[in-house]
Amino acid sequence: MRQAQTKGHWATAGEVLRVWKRRAGLDSDRILVLNQVWEREAGHLSHHWVLSGVRGGVIFVRVKTPAAMQELQMRGRGLVRSLNKYFKKEWIKDIRASRG
Repeated sequence: MRQAQTKGHWATAGEVLRVWKRRAGLDSDRILVLNQVWEREAGHLSHHWVLSGVRGGVIFVRVKTPAAMQELQMRGRGLVRSLNKYFKKEWIKDIRASRG
């Protein structure tokens, strides 16, 4: 296994990658938890709302109909609060919908 030197000590490539991902704001554990609790918190509407990505604390959701988009806009704040309960630190700031 190839190693890299960081701050005066040797680190494995995996350690360097973890540090890089943390600095870039990528946390796969949070994404896994979000995927697992999405259906629970969105309820029956999760069939009309599909998670498409997360960037900078904003969840991007594809909606199937204009009515589903309006419903997501109305319930967005409450959904953000409900989802943040599953994390040690609140990181979800907003939910944005897109058609497609």
